[in-house]
Amino acid sequence: MSPSSRKKLDQRLNSYAPLEPTDKTKDFLRDFSKVLPPDGKKNLMEDVSGCTDDEKLRQLVQSIKDGLLIPMKAQGGKTPVEVTPSPLSDIEDSIENLKSLNIEPISRNSQSQLRHHCLQRDGNKCLATGQYSHSHAHPKNAITTHLEAAHVIPFALGSFQADNSEAVNRHAKIWVNLMRYFPVLRSISFTSEQINSEKNVLMLDSQLHTEFGQFRLIFEATGVTNQYRIKTFPDTATGPIRNLPRNRLVNFRVHKGSWELPDPKLLQIHACIGNFLHMSGQAEIIDKVLKDFEDCGGLAPSGSTNIEALLAVSGLSLLPSHSNETPKSHKSAENSRPLEEQGRLSGLSLPPSNIEETSNLQKSPEKQRPTENQRRPRPKFLDTENKPWGC
Repeated sequence: MSPSSRKKLDQRLNSYAPLEPTDKTKDFLRDFSKVLPPDGKKNLMEDVSGCTDDEKLRQLVQSIKDGLLIPMKAQGGKTPVEVTPSPLSDIEDSIENLKSLNIEPISRNSQSQLRHHCLQRDGNKCLATGQYSHSHAHPKNAITTHLEAAHVIPFALGSFQADNSEAVNRHAKIWVNLMRYFPVLRSISFTSEQINSEKNVLMLDSQLHTEFGQFRLIFEATGVTNQYRIKTFPDTATGPIRNLPRNRLVNFRVHKGSWELPDPKLLQIHACIGNFLHMSGQAEIIDKVLKDFEDCGGLAPSGSTNIEALLAVSGLSLLPSHSNETPKSHKSAENSRPLEEQGRLSGLSLPPSNIEETSNLQKSPEKQRPTENQRRPRPKFLDTENKPWGC
């Protein structure tokens, strides 16, 4: 982004009037612009400039949040049906154009073959630790582990019901967001139909797969072809990463066969999202939202329940989108009630449904979640550096 464009973005965001202290709209958009590639930054700046009032800016943030970030992170659990529409009218044309391509959903039918190809390519080893697959050929006395096929762009983003208009529409909204802020997907002609391809998969230790899938472990390019530096964050589980190389550098190569290595452009998208989730504090917020989805059994099958409604009910509406929203101080008594009771009082119907099949990630160990009064804003990690294990 040029200095003049950056100045224009800052001027627009500086003119924004937060609804309350917890309104993080400005911070969200500034942080998001920092991690995007140049063409994605340009599109974001155009989107921000196109928001003629503060309400539209809040809607833009919510659209990015539940139309890109939550679907990318919501692997292996319940996912929302509703995606907040973008406030920009021309986005609807992009959604209809994508739907007209009649993209087919992917399935798990080819998973076994895909795994076999990637195991061959990666030498039956974890690309992060170099440890061998326990259940495949390996040298005598080699350190072994259980390997899983980890998707860079999540499997869930290609799995939907083709005969369900709401599912098709949701799929299109998510991919329009992805392609708008990561235009490289268009240049490499990558669509959801290619999620089950070797260039979108790497073999990882099963526990590292969990950290990678939750964006707590990312691969950042070093400038050397097929060399990456593994980056972790303060919330990364310490057990799985103890076997990473001390310098955190790994080199990808084809050991056998002619299968494509993980695409560096796809890994860059994954790394951008991981960096943003942590520098903005959104990783913790989204984890809490998804946990609440699980606790209340998912969303209404009609799609009548959206993320904004659940955020309001759960007391997590950090990005309010209505100017007449009740200040937080007036909601303290309501938010102190259990989530299910709040749902009944608000008339929100949250029956168990819409559980989408996603990747085979292991669930992270259950953590005790803080109460509303204990929760504090997550600090920003603007430049979290990797350090060798034990340093």
